Amino acid sequence: MNKGFVKLLVLAIFLRLLVSAFLFHPDIKTYNFQASFLKKGVINIYSYLINNKATLPIKEEFVYFPLTYFTVGGYQAVISSFLGPDFNTWLTDAGSNSMVNNLNIFKYLILLKLPLFIMDISIAFLLLKFFKDKKDGKNAFTLWLFNPFTIILIYAFSNIDLYAVLLSLIAFFYIKRDKLIKASVFIGLAASFKLYPILFVPFLLMKAKTTKEKVLSVLVPVLTLFVVIVPFWSPAFVESALVSGLSTRIFSPGFPIGFGESIVVGLFLLSSLFFTGWIFGKKIKLFNYFVTMLLVIFSFSHFHISWLLWISPFLVILAVSKPTLKWLIFFWAIFAISIPLFYSDRSMTISLFRIYTNWYDFLPTPFIITQKFYDPYNFQSILHSVLAGLSVAISIKLLGKENKIK
Repeated sequence: MNKGFVKLLVLAIFLRLLVSAFLFHPDIKTYNFQASFLKKGVINIYSYLINNKATLPIKEEFVYFPLTYFTVGGYQAVISSFLGPDFNTWLTDAGSNSMVNNLNIFKYLILLKLPLFIMDISIAFLLLKFFKDKKDGKNAFTLWLFNPFTIILIYAFSNIDLYAVLLSLIAFFYIKRDKLIKASVFIGLAASFKLYPILFVPFLLMKAKTTKEKVLSVLVPVLTLFVVIVPFWSPAFVESALVSGLSTRIFSPGFPIGFGESIVVGLFLLSSLFFTGWIFGKKIKLFNYFVTMLLVIFSFSHFHISWLLWISPFLVILAVSKPTLKWLIFFWAIFAISIPLFYSDRSMTISLFRIYTNWYDFLPTPFIITQKFYDPYNFQSILHSVLAGLSVAISIKLLGKENKIK
């Protein structure tokens, strides 16, 4: 590794430590509180939380998949001595002032976000390998490390979707090398952290060369996911993780066609994308279809800000591979990250700074400020409509015959 890369890494690490230590989203406390029960011998966290909700200080359900529970809980157990004796007290304190005047919180935030840092840097190095041209690889490496969008998405919002993102990117790395079975294994593992990568599976059929490869490319990820979740299958798991609102938003109804039926816009477009690709078969560029599929999801569903990480490495690859699209991608990112900031949710904006003082409770959110001048929901709709328009423009360019990812 040359001196230039070392300097980039040092600066990238410094920026990440700053954001990690000084911005707090309550999700990191919630999922770490839930994962802390692994140290106490709790295996099925879903049933445990439902059965003990009345006595628990934090009553949210565990909305992630089992591998997330064991990964976060196992890491917490390993570093428990570094976290110190007061950590569990802090975790179980559901009071609104538990973040204020607590000097330990800076240490907690850095240590708890350390696995995210490892995943994040791993993605940067993986992006280097996506390009034959070393200059393009370095550009992707640098763009990932220093664009403000991914830094905020990962470290401000404590985004543990990053595990699935890294595994999905590894899967695509194998797809580029025509190793579909290896790719399908990583898609299955990624889906065991977060369900969305399972949507990639039908598109693998388009690239499979033999009947055996077609069957395995579908069975391997589905069976991998099945093996992971079946020990936890229960009404509690189904309600908390499998069919939670976050998992089913892309299947929300679209427009009614009469007699109680509706066309689900997102599903309609995803199926159209799949069958269009099926017509062209092995001639398609799977990267383009993956990106377009994700663009559809963000354009036609009320997305959580953490979802934006799903598409981030693909957009970095696209921006480097197709410089003519870089401004469309930039504006897409601006609109995409702006929409959740106008949700009626303090943790999206003001509460990120609440570890310093509870005076932030008196500051208005962007939602409240907008409400004084205009309907904030209409404003969100305007932003989302422009986002959908940008997605269509990028998709049209991506699916054109002239495009080729290096």
